[in-house]
Amino acid sequence: MKKYLNPVLKGILSLLLISPILRTLGIFPPPTRDLYNTDQAFEFINILMSSGYIMIIMAICFLAAIILLWTKRTAAAALLILPFTVNIVAFHLVLDGGLFTAGAIMGNVLLLLNVYFLWQYRTTYKQLIAAQSK
Repeated sequence: MKKYLNPVLKGILSLLLISPILRTLGIFPPPTRDLYNTDQAFEFINILMSSGYIMIIMAICFLAAIILLWTKRTAAAALLILPFTVNIVAFHLVLDGGLFTAGAIMGNVLLLLNVYFLWQYRTTYKQLIAAQSK
């Protein structure tokens, strides 16, 4: 089961990660007010988009995560996208009206996939959190 499930979930995760890359390249149109539930959420996104560097950093990290996913470094990819995932979910929870809104669906799926891969590779992370002896 895992033999077939992991590639499918990696494919879905890759599709979610490619979206900000395409937006940074200008392939997707800029966001409009109707995509968000509150004015604060739309203003926040506009500030992020206008600053430029956040979108570039996110695109670079997501591209690196896609490469890691498909070069048998899924554990590293899951860790790399974790801060972005937490921020996306927090944005929808705090600014955009909650986790059960239409705009939060992709963030929720991203969170579920990230948690799944973090759990799958949890033994890999033991060395990162183990106390080091002198």
